[in-house]
Amino acid sequence: MDLIEVSDNQNRHPWELSRTAMVLNQLKKLKIHGNVLDIGCGDSYFDKRLLKEHPDLHIYGVDIYLENEMHNGNLHALNSLDHLPDIKFDYIIMMDVLEHIEDDKGYLKNVLMRLKKDGTVFITVPAFMSLYSLHDEELKHFRRYNHKQLREVTKSAGLDEKRWSYFYFCLIPLRLLTKNKTENLSGWQKSEKEFSTRFVTWVLNTDFRFLNVLSRICLHIPGLSLLSVLKPGKDGED
Repeated sequence: MDLIEVSDNQNRHPWELSRTAMVLNQLKKLKIHGNVLDIGCGDSYFDKRLLKEHPDLHIYGVDIYLENEMHNGNLHALNSLDHLPDIKFDYIIMMDVLEHIEDDKGYLKNVLMRLKKDGTVFITVPAFMSLYSLHDEELKHFRRYNHKQLREVTKSAGLDEKRWSYFYFCLIPLRLLTKNKTENLSGWQKSEKEFSTRFVTWVLNTDFRFLNVLSRICLHIPGLSLLSVLKPGKDGED
């Protein structure tokens, strides 16, 4: 959960549940291993799920809104990149982070100094400025990206894109209807076990899988979000 949206409501939005499950599945396919840096880790919900599935990982989450840092076995939650140990990471995960950074290119270059030469970067961002809404303003987003724009940012930082896909096509009509309304992700009032939560999560999971499969045959259907899997280019630093 984005710490900017934290409230007394402990229910997870189906969007967060789906994104977590689908990204975990993608990372499993990538054979995630070693030291992992998760930038924008929020309340560490994703990192705890990731460590549960891959207990041998060493995960360092960073979120500037984190009040109290945490160290629990192989899981660490920090509030500054400066508090990271002096190591290189096998994986860097940035889920819905770059849109919060005014100088996204400069920030990404700085982050990649901590990536191994053969490391992997996994990025998600909100897609299409035409879908920019009051909710984006509330979350302090500078922009939304199309694929060309994200590729330009990552290429300028020395990354080669290996795979990309939009996801959550089914949410575009809802976003168009709610552009002038705020919709806090922490406002979902149903528990994970309730039918409505499970059904909406299933719909989102199906959407993600379908668009991801189509992307593998170069059919890219627009979606509310965009993901990219990247590796350092030939000039990448060790």
